[in-house]
Amino acid sequence: MRKSPNWEIKYRKFIEKNKDTPFVWGTWDCCLFADALIKAMTGENLIPKSLHWTDEASAKESIKKYGKTMLGSITRAAKAKKGVNVIGKMYITKGDLVVFKQKTQLVGMSDGMSILAPTDDGILVIPHDAAVKGWRIDG
Repeated sequence: MRKSPNWEIKYRKFIEKNKDTPFVWGTWDCCLFADALIKAMTGENLIPKSLHWTDEASAKESIKKYGKTMLGSITRAAKAKKGVNVIGKMYITKGDLVVFKQKTQLVGMSDGMSILAPTDDGILVIPHDAAVKGWRIDG
């Protein structure tokens, strides 16, 4: 997996297009948001095609079966793709995948200053202080 040469333009266009898209389990949740943005930047999905969910319960079950926790699931998916590397929390920057903690572990993408993730009202901006772990895609 590798970012395309013009990944920053694709990143910006993706965020502009999807900034008001509301959260929907199995359609537009934190995992699918991050995966869609990664696909926009690289042309590849990070989430294995075998994983599917339609609501909160089936999402939690998929996470539990695949990697036990959100962090475990993202770690497993990242290890399965060449070119996706763990980075220290203090080095997270634009285009990096991030597991972060709010009431539970969630996943988002860094814009260089904050973590972005979907909510009912569109994209939410979360401080990098909430980051648990980050990954950088080669590019």
